[in-house]
This record gives sequence, structure tokens and C-alpha cells, in this order.
Amino acid sequence: MRTLAIGDIHGCYTSLTTLWDYVKPSHEDHLIFLGDYVDRGPKSKQVVDFLIEKSKTYKLTFLTGNHEEKLLLARYNELEYAQWIDIWDATATMDSYETQDISEIPAAHWDFFRKNLPYFETETHIFVHANLEPDIPLAEQQPFTLIHKKLGIQQPHISGKTVICGHTAQKNHLPKNLGHTICIDTDAGRDGWLTCLEVNSGELWQSNEAQATRTSVLN
Repeated sequence: MRTLAIGDIHGCYTSLTTLWDYVKPSHEDHLIFLGDYVDRGPKSKQVVDFLIEKSKTYKLTFLTGNHEEKLLLARYNELEYAQWIDIWDATATMDSYETQDISEIPAAHWDFFRKNLPYFETETHIFVHANLEPDIPLAEQQPFTLIHKKLGIQQPHISGKTVICGHTAQKNHLPKNLGHTICIDTDAGRDGWLTCLEVNSGELWQSNEAQATRTSVLN
């Protein structure tokens, strides 16, 4: 069984399906998606449809990203909706749903967004969208830190576990490995690559919207 972490997808459906076929997950593997499924890329709806369908037969865990949080806020607040469209690169998201009426997003998708987790923990790793405060127990972390705080000068978490995160886009399109913290947001939504990391072996698979693929080992 492999434990596979997948970074920020950002509406890049072609990258996602290419990566899936490249990695070839088995039904024994556990895939942990780090959030930011929507915005920027052209096919957010198709990304969510794909993930919902795969979750019926594969072991998938989904975390909440800041873009899902903003989408949920935009559903009920006109100002949040205007900000989401104008600032968060969300026009393509609504285009993928073939509507500009946010209430027409399917109920199954709202259910998916609401059920995503703030973090996921194993015996050796902590998976989170954005970041952790190093000296605060996992259960006491603030939502802002988990979903919004960018990586800076990181210290190991007090749990001693390795943190796997996204959110802080790596402009060189390669994961950032600090030893105790590994960021796998390789900027898929801005012409970068989508990354899958096998967290125990360090094996990496990447794909992009041109359907190119490459593999390496975490440095």
C-alpha cells in the first residue's frame, strides 16, 4: 500500500487525469488531496466530478483549501462572491459550470466542499493545506494557519511528524523539502506541474496541462 499526497489541482483536469493514469493508483493505496481543487484552471467542475467518482471505489481523503473556503463564503455573500470572481481567478470556475449563478453548482459538489477536512494525521505524517504553528498541538491550530498561512522560516512541529502541505506555490515547479516539512504545490494552476508524492519512499510523479509527465525522487 502506498500513501500518496497530491498537491493543489486548481481546475487542471487534464493534469489530474494524466497524473492518475501515470501513477496508476491501486485500491489498496491511500490518496490524500491537499485542497484547492477549484479556480485558475479551466475545468474545476470536471475536477470535482472526477474526485467524487473516484472516491466511490478508491481510498481518498480530501482536505480543505483556501479556495474552497472562499467558494463556500461566496455562496451566501455578494461581496465575497465579487471578491472571489475578481481576485481569486474564479471566472473560469463558473465557466466550467456553464453558469454565473453560484446557486446552480450541483448539490453533490457543495456536499463535497463541506465535508473536506482541515487536516489529516497518520503515525508519521501530518497533511495540511497550508501550514502549522510549530509549537501548537494539531487539534489547537487556528483555521487561518491551516488554510491560509504561507510557508516561511519553518521549524519542526512539536509532534515530531513530517508535515506535507500545499498552498505555497513553488515557482521552480519542484517540491520544497525542508526535511520536517514538504510542500508539493508546484503551481499547476499557473502553467506549472501537478505533483504526487509517495510520502514513505519519496518517489514523485508530475504532470501538466500539455499531458507531459516526469518522475523523480524527492531531494
